[in-house]
Amino acid sequence: MDNSLAYLLGKLMFEIDRAADQLLQTDVGISYRRFLFLTVLQHSGTVTQHELAVALGYSDPAVSTMLVELAKDDYIQTTKSPEHGRKRLVTITAKGSEVVAKGRQLLDSHFDQLMVIADVDAQHYRELTERLQQALITKLKKEK
Repeated sequence: MDNSLAYLLGKLMFEIDRAADQLLQTDVGISYRRFLFLTVLQHSGTVTQHELAVALGYSDPAVSTMLVELAKDDYIQTTKSPEHGRKRLVTITAKGSEVVAKGRQLLDSHFDQLMVIADVDAQHYRELTERLQQALITKLKKEK
């Protein structure tokens, strides 16, 4: 058994993603991947399709495909940019915002329960996670 920190973190992230996907599919009717798209879009406000791709770390074609699916379900709306006719602006709809709120409440509740079961101080874990994320961002900027 591999007990390296990198392996354990990777395995934990995989299991968390899988659990989140199962919860969201069952209770909200949306995949975790779609939920993440909507969450990032909600935080970003109205953005171009390319800006959304950059924020998500996905290719433009991958985002384009997902936007078609999300628009079919009325979770997002796309319009042509008034400044540049070839660019599309993407906005989350009220229905999309409702899905994000419901999904976030579901996931927060689930992972709060997980912290209790694991006897982990949620606030301390949150602080450590934020510190790790900031350290990673700083490290990646220095490596560029």
